[in-house]
Amino acid sequence: MITVQKEKLRKEILNIRNNMKKSEVEGLSEKIISRLVNMDIFKESKNVMIYLSFKNEVDTYKLLSHCKRLKKNVIVPFTVKEKKEIIPTLLKDQEKELVKSYYGYMEPSKEYLRPVNKEDIDIVIVPGVVFDERCCRIGFGGGYYDRFFSDVKDKVIKVGIAYEFQIVERVPVEEFDVPLDYVITEKRIIRKVSG
Repeated sequence: MITVQKEKLRKEILNIRNNMKKSEVEGLSEKIISRLVNMDIFKESKNVMIYLSFKNEVDTYKLLSHCKRLKKNVIVPFTVKEKKEIIPTLLKDQEKELVKSYYGYMEPSKEYLRPVNKEDIDIVIVPGVVFDERCCRIGFGGGYYDRFFSDVKDKVIKVGIAYEFQIVERVPVEEFDVPLDYVITEKRIIRKVSG
C-alpha cells in the first residue's frame, strides 16, 4: 500500500517538475542554492557531497561553482547499479572526469574513482522527488540513499534541496526510509524536528 502511495505522489510531482521552463529551473535554483550556501552548516563544511542534477532537478552545478570558489572538497556519487549502492568519490575536474551514467545523469568515469570514507563527509546534498515537513523524502525508488545513510554516523548532515511544489504535508514512510536533517526550497528552510 505504501509503495502505491509513494508511486502516485512521485508521478504527480515529476509531471509538474518535468514541465518546468528552463528559466524557472534557473531562477528557483539560484534562490535555493543561495539559501543553502548562506547557512552555517554549509559555511562550516569542508567535504561536501553533491548529487549531479538532471531533468529539471534543482541545478547543483551552481553549487559546484560555489564549492570550487570556497576551496571545499566536492564529492559526487558513483552508482553501482548491480548492488544498488553509492560510492562517494572525490571530484577534481568536472570537465574531464564526468560521463553519463546508466540512469542518464553525470557521474565520474571509473578511471577517476577516488572513494571517500563516508565518515569524512560533512554534508550530503540529497536528491528527491517529494519531501515533507518532517524532512522525509521519496526518491526515484531505488533506495540508494537510504542504504547509503543506513550505516553512516549522525554527524553527516543530510540536506534535501527542492522546489516548494515538491513539499507535501506528509510522505508515506517505511522503516528503512532515512529522514534528512534539512530541506531547502526557494521559500523556506525546513528542519527535522527531534523525537
